[in-house]
Amino acid sequence: MLNIRSLARRLRHLTSRLRNGRRWSKRTLVVGPSQPVDGDSVACTKALLQHLRKQGLEAFTLPTIAMYSQLDWILTREDFHPATLHLTGDKFVWADLQAAYDALIATWRPDEIIVVDGQAKRIGFDTRGVKVYTIDHHVKPDVRQDDEHGFIQPAPAAGCLLIERFRIYEPILVVSILTDTFWLRHHEPARAARALSELTHHGLSDDLLEHYQRKLRTRKDPDILDALKHADVRESDNEEAVFVVLKTNDPEIHRGVMGELGYFYRHIATVRGDGYVSLVTVDPHVDLRDLVAGFDKYGSAGGHKDSAAINFNKFDSGLVEELSSAYFAFIKEHAETKEGVL
Repeated sequence: MLNIRSLARRLRHLTSRLRNGRRWSKRTLVVGPSQPVDGDSVACTKALLQHLRKQGLEAFTLPTIAMYSQLDWILTREDFHPATLHLTGDKFVWADLQAAYDALIATWRPDEIIVVDGQAKRIGFDTRGVKVYTIDHHVKPDVRQDDEHGFIQPAPAAGCLLIERFRIYEPILVVSILTDTFWLRHHEPARAARALSELTHHGLSDDLLEHYQRKLRTRKDPDILDALKHADVRESDNEEAVFVVLKTNDPEIHRGVMGELGYFYRHIATVRGDGYVSLVTVDPHVDLRDLVAGFDKYGSAGGHKDSAAINFNKFDSGLVEELSSAYFAFIKEHAETKEGVL
């Protein structure tokens, strides 16, 4: 028999679902941004697919252009429409997203495309007229949107928005939250912890959490150190900021390099050979969104205050030098030093 407190909690959840519910389409394609393919976008894609299918709706995703070994267990064959599976291998990766999408709609045309963890312009393909709904958290605190085109709000992770706004409680969302907050070290960790608490009431057990964490751990690739050895590494005068230009296009090596540099520097920018740039800082005085916004004209740029990215459409040595100069000047202007903010 339910006690009064338990009944009240269930009534609150029911009221929230009615207030925050959304009318989902019968056929939905769920995708993340073309880059980065990370734990937040992949886990949110999986969670939304599971949620929609439990309601008897048709939902699929597209292959991704890259997939890290830490995450390649999340999506399975059942998450993809058969019309796209012939294009990919076991990791469901395909470089030409437009070809994959066109192959899909030739057989199965969605009523709607939902983009999680990124803006519609960053999905990497023309939707051919299919409407798009966006769920994203890469915005400044004063940015809000809640209409027929999307739900865009600041949050620790896109997974938090699925929990808070749409009452989606799939346990896989723990991957979204942990990876996008760097294991509760960045991006509103207390709010993220509240979202994790919600998941424990909906199937996230100790055993399942341990299983997910074990899946996310992989051995370090020795090629990471080799990539650093052959990279162009530039430091600030005080050795707190670093700007690295890699020769490799490998996103997993890029990710590993960022992790290694985090042991030694407070501000990090790493340029991949194909023009993708990751930036992070541990300084609360530095808002990387202000820096990358100046390069949006060359491709796409955005992210969080303390972690951001640029994806250059066309990339050359001139842009490397422009970004390098702007980066060090920006850090020098805004970063905190032992004597205070410069």
